Amino acid sequence: MLRPLVASHAASIASLSLAAVCAFTASAFAAENPGAPAAGAKKPGATRNVAIVLYEGVELLDFAGPTEVFKSAAGFGGGSEPAFRVYTVAATHAPLKSLGVVTITPEFSIEDAPKPDIIVLPGGGTGAFTNDPKAMAWAAPAMKASEVTLTVCTGAFVPAKAGMLDGLTATTWYGAIDGLRREAPKAAVQEGRRFVDNGAIITTAGVSAGIDGALHVVARLLGRAAADRTARYMEYHWTPEPYLAQNYAYLNPSLDDKGRVMQQAGLLEDAKDFPAAAKAWRGLTESDPSNGFAWYRLGTSLLAAKQYDEAAKAETRAAEFPDVRGRALYNLACARARQGRSADALDALDRAVDAGFKYRGLLEEDDDLASIRQSPRFREILAKI
Repeated sequence: MLRPLVASHAASIASLSLAAVCAFTASAFAAENPGAPAAGAKKPGATRNVAIVLYEGVELLDFAGPTEVFKSAAGFGGGSEPAFRVYTVAATHAPLKSLGVVTITPEFSIEDAPKPDIIVLPGGGTGAFTNDPKAMAWAAPAMKASEVTLTVCTGAFVPAKAGMLDGLTATTWYGAIDGLRREAPKAAVQEGRRFVDNGAIITTAGVSAGIDGALHVVARLLGRAAADRTARYMEYHWTPEPYLAQNYAYLNPSLDDKGRVMQQAGLLEDAKDFPAAAKAWRGLTESDPSNGFAWYRLGTSLLAAKQYDEAAKAETRAAEFPDVRGRALYNLACARARQGRSADALDALDRAVDAGFKYRGLLEEDDDLASIRQSPRFREILAKI
């Protein structure tokens, strides 16, 4: 069965996102449906575009830390769509190096990047970006139009050069405090701050501080529960300042009633109260039988509760919906394998692969499939991936 992991862990084996026992979460949709909504008015639970800005000499953890946070948090927003679509953007599509050792190929250039709702500006050799007129011509209006701009380390020099720190309090890497004061003389640049939130612009201290700033953004937009789940997945010790924590909503404040029930069901799965989670998901299927995602998650909660026959019924229904068909059929295979119904398990697994479930590592390692793994047909199915 699919493991109780979240967000980007699955990327290490299959570029997927997992958020509950036996279940791929909504963030898996990000990989399968790359066309996410652009900036603007958001419907409840809608996807936000997160642009990770890169340039030659960018500091590795400055961008990798927030990338991990937003990618991991994408499945914790509570909606059936991922909370974030994370992508990289640079002046061009040309590969660039971080720390002189890691080569990155940007997904987008400033010419073709989707309109961002959140912009992450990491530090490093920031002059490569601030001294590029075309890059700054893209960044200035993009920052003004975005919901949040998060700078890490010397990334603060980008809004500073655009005059967007004037009248604000800001911070940066301790070794660049004086330089930022010169670049932004109308800003109150403070040292010793982990991050400073001005609303639309959040500046952080150096390197690892970007993780704290990104978790703060997650808590602000999706609620404290989503940020806590993200930090736990990352095994990151995150203790927000009390004056900030008291202002975080616990659940995603942008969700409607259905979305809040979905987020609460996910929390019940986290607590391993799978019968209660299944009850919540079942309620959603009863109120809206056309909610394929709810049928899918009902099946995964039942599978985790070892109610295999009921899980199979739910996943069979979920498989009628294209968005979750592959994953539902995979879970159906797990349930049937656990029941000793090898032929049915292999049939479901074969259909899962045909429906686009191409994650070989899961098939090879999942304990639920142990009873069918030596079958010649299993090896034939594996060969199709």
